[in-house]
Amino acid sequence: MLTRRRFVQSGLAAAGLQILPAQAQSAQRFYLADMHSHYGMFLPRLFGLDLPKHMQDTGTTLLAWAATDDNRWISMTPTGWKQTRTPAPDELWVSFQQRLAGYEAKLAQWNLRKALTAADVDAALAGEPRVLLATEGANFLEGQPERVAQAHAWGVRHMQLVHFIQSPLGDHQTANPVHGGLTALGGKVVAECRRLGMVVDLAHGTAALVDGVLDAGEGVPVWSHSWISPQGGNWQDSSYIARSLLPATAKKIAARGGAVGLWTVRVSRDPAYPVHSVKTYADEIIRMCELIGPAHVAFGTDMEGAGPGPILSNYVDLRDVADNLVKRGMDEAQLHGVFIGNYARIVKAAMEAARL
Repeated sequence: MLTRRRFVQSGLAAAGLQILPAQAQSAQRFYLADMHSHYGMFLPRLFGLDLPKHMQDTGTTLLAWAATDDNRWISMTPTGWKQTRTPAPDELWVSFQQRLAGYEAKLAQWNLRKALTAADVDAALAGEPRVLLATEGANFLEGQPERVAQAHAWGVRHMQLVHFIQSPLGDHQTANPVHGGLTALGGKVVAECRRLGMVVDLAHGTAALVDGVLDAGEGVPVWSHSWISPQGGNWQDSSYIARSLLPATAKKIAARGGAVGLWTVRVSRDPAYPVHSVKTYADEIIRMCELIGPAHVAFGTDMEGAGPGPILSNYVDLRDVADNLVKRGMDEAQLHGVFIGNYARIVKAAMEAARL
């Protein structure tokens, strides 16, 4: 039997990217946002990609398109991605500019607008697709906070502080911590992001880094992508454990008004890991809502960055999640928040608080 999922996947492979399936129509009145996506950046040849059409067809109207800045200096190991060489001076800065230029060219080719202002976020809430340029890591700053202003001038509005290589800004989850959390330099970068109206993303940061950012000022951060595990993780654990959040840390982010995004990494060897399918992704969203409140939960799929066999492969799959959640009987305001409203609120608050 040709299942709906197989039909959608075959259509994608044939550049089908079709309109929403009939079963998803009940959720179609809600627009979707993704706080962390690489969609179309690494595998566009598989889809004959037309990103704005895919966003329009699936009702995904706000996409944080995350540009990694350290991929040339990391390699996969048995416990996950690790730093394998050290960048030379200015290498990270030049490499990031080249990557960002490639994304700009694609956006221009597609005539897909960036989310640069609060009005752009309102347009996304009204159903007009917008891409919010994001960074996965601020290593490209090379310890120079003044470069944040240049990133803002290029259109970046969402900055993740750390990723997989050692950073002068603070410690990340998958290497031995050496700074004790956020550094003084990292605090200056956070202050610059807030001055310029950019969302600060804590993903990949240690619990001590999260505490440091929360202590550094009144801005509202996000944790764009991973999951909340019962005990959190240690840098020596397998990556999917090391990258998890302690419930206490997630609650601190929520208490500040922030949001935590759920990724789509698949783990088959650990029965305690909760996300295995569209249904269990929806289950985990519900559990997160119960733990930290529905005003502080969002999608952060890590689309195309979630490793082999991800739970969600495209935004048709995310629409399946939305449809599943609609059927659970959640309040419509809560659904809107999880789907797009929570992230949109945080982005708009950052932009409107800018002191340019």
